Amino acid sequence: MVQETPNLKGKVIAITRAESQAEETADLIERMGGKPYIIPVLEFKMPEDLSPIRNFIEDLQRGKADYTVFMSVNAVRFLLKEAEILGLTHHLYDGLEKTKIIAVGPRTAEELMRHNIHVDLIPEKYSSDGVVQALAGLGLRGKRVFIPRAKGASPTLRKNLESMGAFVREIHVYEQKIPMNCDKAKAFIEHLTSGRIDAIVFGSSQSVKNFLQVIGAFLTHNSLQETLKRPIIVAIGPETAKTLRDNGLRVDIVPRAYTFREALTAIAQYFNGTC
Repeated sequence: MVQETPNLKGKVIAITRAESQAEETADLIERMGGKPYIIPVLEFKMPEDLSPIRNFIEDLQRGKADYTVFMSVNAVRFLLKEAEILGLTHHLYDGLEKTKIIAVGPRTAEELMRHNIHVDLIPEKYSSDGVVQALAGLGLRGKRVFIPRAKGASPTLRKNLESMGAFVREIHVYEQKIPMNCDKAKAFIEHLTSGRIDAIVFGSSQSVKNFLQVIGAFLTHNSLQETLKRPIIVAIGPETAKTLRDNGLRVDIVPRAYTFREALTAIAQYFNGTC
């Protein structure tokens, strides 16, 4: 029996991704019969000061990391770009050969392997909790864990690994900014208040925070809560769901696998009454 592809039936799906990274998700929405609406609440930038990254790469090459954890595709891309700018690409590859590499999920693993970087472990759950669970049985006491990631990322992963006795070093390889585009924000609010948005997908805690900051410039929190009663709210991962709830917003769907593809499948099942 051939399994039918989940169909979004013309539903308008808003996605909170950086415009530079939204194309693939938008294409998938269209292939599933939906209409994508990109909310530009994220923009990624390289840090101005690359000296901490230089130090990180040099310490990697010295074999100072037992484990290196990549929490996103962005972390991989920015680190490689920064190594190139610093003239340390060879040093980075040499250092990564001396550490066990954990990728938070299959997309991050694919990005690493696309650049001929080995991946030793992908957790069953594609989240910080999944990384912690995967590493818990490896005996982390006294081990050194390096995490290249975004500035301002949740401290949960670091704290949980430290509680297991690991020495954790976070290196900020990119920053998450709010793109200032009032016209696009106003256009989205018009679509939202007129009931033309069927679902909103939040991919990270930061996307929630930025969304609230951008929309909060035009709507009061009470007005936003009232407006969000119509579309279904989708959180990719428990941390994203927690951030929504902590800000007084409900969560309708948390997909089983923490990816945009799985989120869209869950939305289609919701609208088709099969979940």
